[in-house]
Amino acid sequence: MRGPVRLLRLNRPEKRNALSMALCAALVAALRQAEADPAVAALVIAGEGPGFCAGGDLEERRALAADDAAWQARAALADALLAAPRACARPVVAAVHGRVVGMGASLMLGCDMVVAAEDLRITWPEARHGIWPTLVGPQLLRHLGPKLGFEMLATGREVPAAEALALRLVNRVVPGAALIETACALALAAAQYPPAMLRGLKAWIDAPGLRP
Repeated sequence: MRGPVRLLRLNRPEKRNALSMALCAALVAALRQAEADPAVAALVIAGEGPGFCAGGDLEERRALAADDAAWQARAALADALLAAPRACARPVVAAVHGRVVGMGASLMLGCDMVVAAEDLRITWPEARHGIWPTLVGPQLLRHLGPKLGFEMLATGREVPAAEALALRLVNRVVPGAALIETACALALAAAQYPPAMLRGLKAWIDAPGLRP
């Protein structure tokens, strides 16, 4: 905890915080537990190691491809994770640094706000891996629309911090040393509405008519 802000860290630095089923389940559970705790006013999601998140765990993905039940369970868990920040009746801020890839970028965009370190590089490399962008496409299109969304998905190019700010994919860009402090301060500043009203605000902002 950072005062009333709960800090959740993706902690698989040896795998660049790739989102395995175990990590997805742990993060969903942590978000729900934090929401149920009246001492928690807001949340920050960050990553250990040199980057926020390398996306989905491709080794696990390949291992589960032949097991239909396991594959469906993985897909359902991924959907639950990407929906969890918006469903949470607390402000959820992503504090991102280094490389943010694919599903990790969708997790970032699913948060209510994003604070980025200056070394941020976002990429959606699904095309290079022959992966249909079912998970990552909706969030990307919601934020960028069809033209830029197509560019990012089809080229897989990296988006540095300054461009991410210009594209409104992030709210702030700060030096790496100030990342967590800034994210926690922003999360706490957004904790003004009571939970029921905040949940309504999130649903209202997420309504199709308000999307760019």
